[in-house]
Amino acid sequence: MRKSSGFNSITESISQDKNLSGLIRRATQLNRLNQELQLRLPAQVKGMCHLANIKDETAVFICYSQMEASKIRMYSRSILQIMQSEFKISVKKLQLSVEIKRS
Repeated sequence: MRKSSGFNSITESISQDKNLSGLIRRATQLNRLNQELQLRLPAQVKGMCHLANIKDETAVFICYSQMEASKIRMYSRSILQIMQSEFKISVKKLQLSVEIKRS
């Protein structure tokens, strides 16, 4: 009989770790929200950023270049209004981070 190596399957580990499963649930919710939000963003900025987090009254977005981040800033009022009216999320400001795409 082979002794156990002490390692658990990833699904078993996730189900046993409440913090990890909560983190995965939160990431899944943010991903779904981002997908819905992308459909409602003004055409000029669709696909230029993605929702990464919501902390307190701040929506955190990741953009792929400084130019795109500048354009998102120009539409920030519209984006906040969409989040408040269509998703009932109480956000009052956007925080933008730039993440350069790697090829």
